[in-house]
Amino acid sequence: MQQRHSSSFRRSSVVGALAFSLFVFVGLAIVAWAGGDPWKSKPYQQWDSKDISKIVNDSPWAKVVHVDASWRNAPGGDDPVGGAPVGGVRPSTGMGGMGAQPSSAPPNPGANGQSSQIPQAAFLVRWVSSRTIREAVLRSAVLSGKTKEEDAEKELAVPTDTYQVFVAGPDMKPFAGIDDDELKRGTFLLTRKTKQKIAPSAVQIERAADGAGVQAIVFSFPKKSRTGESTIAADEKSADFTCVAGPARIQAAFDISRMDDAQGRDL
Repeated sequence: MQQRHSSSFRRSSVVGALAFSLFVFVGLAIVAWAGGDPWKSKPYQQWDSKDISKIVNDSPWAKVVHVDASWRNAPGGDDPVGGAPVGGVRPSTGMGGMGAQPSSAPPNPGANGQSSQIPQAAFLVRWVSSRTIREAVLRSAVLSGKTKEEDAEKELAVPTDTYQVFVAGPDMKPFAGIDDDELKRGTFLLTRKTKQKIAPSAVQIERAADGAGVQAIVFSFPKKSRTGESTIAADEKSADFTCVAGPARIQAAFDISRMDDAQGRDL
């Protein structure tokens, strides 16, 4: 069973690996595109770079989360460790890639609306097992000439047997030195209606070339419980993602009722 699970994780994490290279990060200011949501208005083969940017940054499957960066107050804690560069394209082992400079995190508002001295760190949280995100990642690879359309079609035809959530940011210092087991203990999905708490079944860590800093992480969550029931019920409308890594507590709320494409529900 362990061998079967390991093989399944490697297969289902392919698009998660591709998502490492598609690190597009924006701040609070989101650009609005006319013409409706591309994931509903036209097939993914017609998406352009603006469509892809909207999908991976400003869609129901993507959240930018700001947290108090208390680790930066410690001695020597001012410099970000690991993570994607602030701007430009970050080379990766995956296919395709595009990048945009993130806005700096807003200051934490204090009393009377005045800013406090607590620095903020931004993290991008994406639900990468969805058809829409997978299509965006592979469409980006096609547009950049890193893969062929027929190969993208084959990859999309491979079903995903887990829900996958991607986490990355310019400052990944809280994740430095944390192993898979610790990350599993501090991470979960919680459904709003059924109060189902889903622990990750696997963790994939993308490290820097020197093997030291962490650049991004993909958490895999089972779609079925041990009894064979769906971990996220068909009538569930919301799920909260929580990841505690050292001093960082990253939380993102996903509105499942909006996570659908032309084919229906898309998780």
